[in-house]
Amino acid sequence: MIIWGTRRRNAALGQMQYVCPGCHQPTYHGIVRSKYWFTLFFIPIFPFSTSTTARCQKCGFQEKVNNKQADAVLAQAQAPVIPGQQ
Repeated sequence: MIIWGTRRRNAALGQMQYVCPGCHQPTYHGIVRSKYWFTLFFIPIFPFSTSTTARCQKCGFQEKVNNKQADAVLAQAQAPVIPGQQ
């Protein structure tokens, strides 16, 4: 008997502030990346899907975010500020 299935692992990437489409307030949204893994005998073998979700901290509204756009926005927000260069 072979036991196979899937497993999801979540990783919090950070937060972004923008106007929520649900409550129409400028609030912070938590960004979470989910990777779906194929498992064999409960051991994750390889990832087969990745999705990114933004969740409003105020009303709980969730929406899917493009993976590349989320990476670009979060990388830009975390870029170090060097004094004297702007």
